[in-house]
Amino acid sequence: MITFDKFNRRAHLYLGLFLMPWLLMYGVSSFLVIHPWLPTEEPARELLFERAYSRTVNIQGRDNGPEMRAAAQEIIKDCNLEGAFWVRKPNPDSLYIERFSFRDTISLTYSITDQRLTAERQTLRWPQVAVRLHFRVGSDQPTLGNKLWGLLVNLACIGIIIWIASGLIMWWRLPRFRAWGAVAVGGGIVFFLLLVWTV
Repeated sequence: MITFDKFNRRAHLYLGLFLMPWLLMYGVSSFLVIHPWLPTEEPARELLFERAYSRTVNIQGRDNGPEMRAAAQEIIKDCNLEGAFWVRKPNPDSLYIERFSFRDTISLTYSITDQRLTAERQTLRWPQVAVRLHFRVGSDQPTLGNKLWGLLVNLACIGIIIWIASGLIMWWRLPRFRAWGAVAVGGGIVFFLLLVWTV
């Protein structure tokens, strides 16, 4: 019969391997976020189309609110550009929609007064892709892939907490490593709290 210690070690090992892509992604993207001097110049946008377009839309409510999202989704569907998106109203007679993926961003601007719709695409370079991976949310987006991404992020967060807990249990059940482990854990906590308190 497998012992608790053996089960805990195996769980820690395989959970760490499973979480490796997520930890690597958050590590790389966090490095890019906190070092703005790195080359992250955004690529130029290319015009996809500009055409006459007429649709009665409800642009009442707050930016990215339910009413505005419903209006934006109809426009996106008309353009065959379904996917994750944000929407806002930069002025009273315009609707700005950003349909985004990990590879590119398509910006749609609908002028209600002029009855015109303009679309521009921006292909992302790898630094922008990494940062987008870091901040990407999906649970409130319309497609199955985005909802699956949101679910996997939640599972990864839970997995990281379990991974930490299994590591602490493993350390505590190895008496000869308790002293140095205490130094490592205590030092990490002290430095973290010191920065939180002073920065």
